[in-house]
Amino acid sequence: MAKHITLDELNSWTFERRQTFYRTNLARFDNAEAVRLVEMMVASGLPFRRGEEIAHGDREMKVLEAVIYSPYHEKLLTDAASTGKPPLGAIEPLLVEELGDDYSIANGAPIAAGYLIARRLYALGYEKGNSQKMPDGSVAKTAATFRKKRA
Repeated sequence: MAKHITLDELNSWTFERRQTFYRTNLARFDNAEAVRLVEMMVASGLPFRRGEEIAHGDREMKVLEAVIYSPYHEKLLTDAASTGKPPLGAIEPLLVEELGDDYSIANGAPIAAGYLIARRLYALGYEKGNSQKMPDGSVAKTAATFRKKRA
C-alpha cells in the first residue's frame, strides 16, 4: 500500500518535487487518492507550477470549470459516456470556443479538462474506462471513456 502523504510532507518538498507530483497526480484522475492529493496541494497554497502551465485558480482553469461543471453541459458528458465515447470529445469544441489558443497541449489544458471531467462523472456515479483516440481536429490526442458503475 502506498504511503499516505500529508500537508507537512508536501511543505518539506522542493518546488520541483511538488511540480512533478502535481503533474503526475493531475494526469492520474482515475485514482481517488491522486484526486485527493491534487486538491490538498492546491488548497495548501504551496507553489507547485511554473507560469506557463495552467493550474487551479488560473483564468483558464476557471473557464474549464465553468464549461465542464455547467448543468447545461452534463448531458453532453453523460451521452458521450453512455455511447462509449470520450466525454472530452463532446465538450472540447466548447472549451476551444471559450479559450481559443489558451486551450493547448503546451499549457496542459486538455489534461486539466480530463481531470475535471473525471471528477464530474465520478460524482455522477461513473467509473473510468479505456482511453480512445479523440476525433480528428481535436487538441487532445486521446481521452478516457467512462461507464456507469454497476450496482
